[in-house]
Amino acid sequence: MMSAARQKPMYRVVKEYLLNKIKTGELMPDDRIPSEKELMDMFQVSRITVRKAIDELVIEGYLYRLQGIGSFVKKKEEMGQTSNLIGVFLSSASDLLSIGILKGIEQHISSLGFHAVVQFADENSSSEREKFKKFLELNVSGFIVFPHLSMSQNELIKQLLTERRPIVFVDRTVEGLDGYSVESDNQKGAYDVTKHLIDVHGCKKIAFVTWETTKVSSVRDRFRGASLACSESNASLTLIEVRRGSVREQCKALKSFDAVFACTDLLAVEVISGLQMLGMNVPKDIAVVGFDDLLFSDFVRPSLTTVRQYPERMGEKAAAILLSLLSWGDVPIKKHYVPTKLVVRNSCGCMEHPHS
Repeated sequence: MMSAARQKPMYRVVKEYLLNKIKTGELMPDDRIPSEKELMDMFQVSRITVRKAIDELVIEGYLYRLQGIGSFVKKKEEMGQTSNLIGVFLSSASDLLSIGILKGIEQHISSLGFHAVVQFADENSSSEREKFKKFLELNVSGFIVFPHLSMSQNELIKQLLTERRPIVFVDRTVEGLDGYSVESDNQKGAYDVTKHLIDVHGCKKIAFVTWETTKVSSVRDRFRGASLACSESNASLTLIEVRRGSVREQCKALKSFDAVFACTDLLAVEVISGLQMLGMNVPKDIAVVGFDDLLFSDFVRPSLTTVRQYPERMGEKAAAILLSLLSWGDVPIKKHYVPTKLVVRNSCGCMEHPHS
């Protein structure tokens, strides 16, 4: 009997012991289960092993935790109410970034028996509400959300946050929606690329060009990082918001600058095209840099100097935080950051170099 038990991972042995006590009625609803220390002594295992067993029973809906007190048996009617589905709400505005985030989420949750249900935002508030309602009908355990600006008007998501439903925002946050988040270290990335323009290329007059407002955290943090680099070196930074679909027509306003820091690689490519249509040479007449390091950034001409993000790492971290919320009900740090990397190519004025 014992040899069969030893073939199982020990956390499973602990889990099955507790599950058996619950199912036979030895542990009744709202009964406190043995403490972690008692279970460690009983099975001669580590705290990590005991926690893994309890975590799974919490996630599967058999137990609930009271912080600092212990773990308790759920009422029968509440058992199993949580599902193994995670609602993932992504932006269609940056497909490559969203795909990387989704890949990271799936890699993390699939090994733990969870599955992602994916919806894409279209910034239509009524269709967005229906998509969130669909998540609720499917009884998802929690949400990972790539928010956009109009989502701050979404009363349903505000209600979910008020009810303390497990939600993790990924890539950015927007004003009016306060919760857990995982983002790139946008401020540091923007500081690094702006510092490169100033220190290596002598740029003194830089335009920061964006489609979105600084109410979006990623835009705000990139602008802050660029501002910090400029203030240290007595360079000027001008914030310019442009309209989607008419970037080329708005490039005349950029002719007087030494450099353009476009908030995304997609925008940077549009800016380069617009400047070239005006007869300007990039980078000889004006430097242009971006942010993202999307696949095409190395193949456009000139190749794009940019800041590399790691969307898969963002997805993995967001999933890990969400599962911690499902298990513990709380995570001490609300904002989490993934490092970035400066990738120097030609659009800033540097010569061709080996690929990063």
